[in-house]
Amino acid sequence: MQNVYSGTDAEYEQLRGACGLVDYTGVGLIRVGGAEAAAFLGQVSTRSVDFLLEGQISASLLLKQDGTVLAEALIHCRDADYLVEVWPAQAGAAVEHLTAAAAGGSHDVTVQDVSQEFRVFGIEGPQSPAIAQKFLPFPISSLSYASFITSTWRDDLELLVSRSGVTGEYGYKLHVPAAAGDGLREHLLSLGASEVGLDAVDICRMEMRFANLEREADGATPFEVGLQWMVDFGHAFTGQEALTEQWKAGLDRRPVCWLAADGLEAAPERGTPLTIDGEQVGAVTHAVYSPRLSRVIGTARVESEVAAAGIDFTLDELNHPVQTVAAPFLVATSFGVPLE
Repeated sequence: MQNVYSGTDAEYEQLRGACGLVDYTGVGLIRVGGAEAAAFLGQVSTRSVDFLLEGQISASLLLKQDGTVLAEALIHCRDADYLVEVWPAQAGAAVEHLTAAAAGGSHDVTVQDVSQEFRVFGIEGPQSPAIAQKFLPFPISSLSYASFITSTWRDDLELLVSRSGVTGEYGYKLHVPAAAGDGLREHLLSLGASEVGLDAVDICRMEMRFANLEREADGATPFEVGLQWMVDFGHAFTGQEALTEQWKAGLDRRPVCWLAADGLEAAPERGTPLTIDGEQVGAVTHAVYSPRLSRVIGTARVESEVAAAGIDFTLDELNHPVQTVAAPFLVATSFGVPLE
């Protein structure tokens, strides 16, 4: 994935006001099949897939034995197997993790890395439904969130179209055979999408408080990045015992969102101390500058006693005030646009 194409501010406005085209080069795609594929995925991920019907997608986490986050996974339930999609930065670790789990386990399952066989593009923004409609044989409003269909494009080329996204706007993804990737990219541009890079996407993710695990999850558990909603303790999975013990012992630190006061032009680095009356009580995990809010916004991990909205902190190294706020930071533009 490229960080910037024309300029981060312009690309950000495409995502919030029109339609941005995200090239997910490097995305991990793992095909999981076999008679016990569902049981295997339930064991290696934090949510059971037993409830999934064909055409549905489950967002889950892959954890290490110590309960820390390895990767986020979108598990697509297909007719004869499952397709596991992983963010590019986490793809290599996820492929290795799933392959090792299959080889060392007792399930009748096959795990195959098919990342090189496909190109994946995202289109996000309030105008993205009109473009996605071009690839569907039914009204776009019938494609529910976290679902997908297999459609066809040019010369009956098979295309997986899903409704998903990471910006809070309307969002869709298209999986196409690798050989047709450049052609699909040019076609999407001709339909009105504009290329956007990772930096603009990252800003939108933060504004909606969609956890950026590439930056926030280094050695952290789901509790520490605010993703406990993605953990189903009703089934056994890798890392469950460690998470249970952490919960019983009590969390020393919890995640919060914060908004900087006027005057801070650049986002602080990860690890910048947060203080109260000169005493460090936490540290920045990730921060960006929000064009719409005209402020630096971010996340932090702080002592549990001060993990609440409305708490005043100081960015210690910058001597700049920030205040914790409830997420999300703003309302997505698409919320005011009917899906027709």
